[in-house]
Amino acid sequence: MIVQRQMSVLEEELEEFQLALKHYVDSASAQSGCLHVSIQKLSNESRFIVYEFWENSSVWNRHLQMNYSKTFQRSNVDFLETPELLSTMLVPGPI
Repeated sequence: MIVQRQMSVLEEELEEFQLALKHYVDSASAQSGCLHVSIQKLSNESRFIVYEFWENSSVWNRHLQMNYSKTFQRSNVDFLETPELLSTMLVPGPI
């Protein structure tokens, strides 16, 4: 499963957001079932795109219930200009 998260960060909250994002990525990457996490920051604006690759949707759903994930979601309420855009795509596994 591929998850794409787009976040537009308030300029004055950029430093705090980056600290929260680093903690989130470190915690998510340590979870079993997380295959990879990648971050792209658009250079001319305060927008981040996070790509997360998870073994399957049940692992992703379990991840959403973890404390570090909930903490990151709550902090985004203060850090973001607009609500986060999230999209997911299931990818077929090996047969």
